[in-house]
Amino acid sequence: MSRYSSFFILLLIALSSNCKLEARQYKPLKLKLPTINLGLIEGKPEIFYMYVDRTTDGVASRPWSGGKFGYWRTLKSTDAGLIPTKFHEGVDIAPVKRDSAGRPLDVVHSIAEGEVVYLNNVSSRSSYGNYVVIKHNWGYGDFYSLYAHLASINCTVGQKVRAESPIARLGYTGVGINLRRAHLHLELGVMIHKDFDQWHKKYYPTQQNFHGAHNGINLSGINIAGLFLSNHVNANLTIPTFLKNTPVQYKVTIPRSGRLDICRRYPWLRQGDFNSPSPSWEISFSDGAFPLSIRPSSLTVSKPTITYAKPLQFKQEYRSRYLVTGSSKSATLSKIGLRNIDLIAGTFLK
Repeated sequence: MSRYSSFFILLLIALSSNCKLEARQYKPLKLKLPTINLGLIEGKPEIFYMYVDRTTDGVASRPWSGGKFGYWRTLKSTDAGLIPTKFHEGVDIAPVKRDSAGRPLDVVHSIAEGEVVYLNNVSSRSSYGNYVVIKHNWGYGDFYSLYAHLASINCTVGQKVRAESPIARLGYTGVGINLRRAHLHLELGVMIHKDFDQWHKKYYPTQQNFHGAHNGINLSGINIAGLFLSNHVNANLTIPTFLKNTPVQYKVTIPRSGRLDICRRYPWLRQGDFNSPSPSWEISFSDGAFPLSIRPSSLTVSKPTITYAKPLQFKQEYRSRYLVTGSSKSATLSKIGLRNIDLIAGTFLK
């Protein structure tokens, strides 16, 4: 056997070993819808999503699109016409079964294997009402599914669950929900910072944070409906791969200071030579303020600065959850935008 043949055999063995290692590290998502409402994957969104009550120019309507992920609520008149400006970070799933009094009967299940890490059973403490958070790990960081507006909870913190394990019953606890619009609000996202409670005390010193790091502000959501549909088609899908198709809405460049906690926990966010010296970091965000990537930047900035904003025919705040203001050429971070960057960068710990 020639030395070249031996080289290629060793190369194939190495590649095979790497593939096996990756297969061990990256687990299939195997997502399951959380209730018996299968309208999303059956192509019947009108029965899957819970509608919202809307009045436009004096005309009342109940569009089911208001239950979708993204910008579907709070219509405002702009140069581009009437546009929705309020971001919905999850999906609202309508109940299938109700009793004679109209109360929902649907059981809520975990969407995947994981561990129950938090539950709130005092509905007045959150706009989510009663809610449960489950931690999942498919080999590239912890993700958190959140189940809100629950009538009752039948799981405990620390409990291990599988996909389709029952955890609660669908309800209408929380702000702005009534019996008629009972639904399950479902999110899936990443945790921005493990020391969130300290950030909360800095900016909201008179408000008690009952939920620790599992406060909804600290859980940045991805398009869970799109993920469900993509995973239904591609069983080998990973969330980082799915997120690569998310458009960048704006970029913020911040002074380089210390080690970003979020990059340590989600290394797939890193782009470029992360260990090379640079004066700043550039963070790319979706229109829902989800951090899509972080890379070293050669720019020198003294404070968090908008260095790109997608051109729009209306105010930047309408596609940034009010974190960015101004036009694309003169975009700046709002007060809450600066607070959000402080949380992501971890500079509040200084």
